[in-house]
Amino acid sequence: MGYAEILPPPALRPLVACYWAISGPAGEHRVLPDGCIDILVMGESARVVGTMRRAIVAPAHRGAAVGVRFRPGEAARFLPEAPRELTDADAPLEALWGDDARALEGALLESLESEERAEDVLERARTILDASLRARLASHGEAVDVRVRAAVALLASGAGVRDTAARVELSERQLARRFADRVGVAPKLFSRVMRLQRAAAILARGATPSIAATEAGYADQAHFTRDAAELAGASPAALSREMSDSFKPREALAS
Repeated sequence: MGYAEILPPPALRPLVACYWAISGPAGEHRVLPDGCIDILVMGESARVVGTMRRAIVAPAHRGAAVGVRFRPGEAARFLPEAPRELTDADAPLEALWGDDARALEGALLESLESEERAEDVLERARTILDASLRARLASHGEAVDVRVRAAVALLASGAGVRDTAARVELSERQLARRFADRVGVAPKLFSRVMRLQRAAAILARGATPSIAATEAGYADQAHFTRDAAELAGASPAALSREMSDSFKPREALAS
């Protein structure tokens, strides 16, 4: 499977983590939760893939796909319903964007007609994505929730939920409610997902599971093993083997 990703233009980078594309056949693979919501154009449709609470195993498939990966909490500015309604689920983009979705879908599906390198597919798609997201933000964009944005950064860095709530001047209950509205999962689960992502990145660099557990912030190896089993559906050793492959995008729910 060929995979490529690029950054959006500077104005969109606080909201969008990357644009990505795949091309060619892909075997079955595990997709870890990452706190993000994606727009995916693949096959004959555009879909929104919601925040995942646990890993899924993507089936093998062929063909090309293009996606937008929003930063945690920021998809709500473009897709207000998505965090609340699409956790562990997906839906047609048309159901959320209407005519805007049909225009984006039509333009991007043309860019997927030939099986080229992922980099080439993405180069054609980036201008379409830039224009569509800018227009949507200008016409329908929700306001930034600066406290949730700050909380996302703190939790991703390893801060605890209680400390995070205090630092953004919210009660833990208020933080949980606003997190559900903007991110789609509870702060505690998001913190665990981010720790698993840190561990996976460390494993991908060739570290042992014990080193990954320590550097990612787990209390001990057993803690990492429990979280990996619950969130990834795999042991740390299995994750280590899988992380030696290239990064896999979250296309599974709509394949």
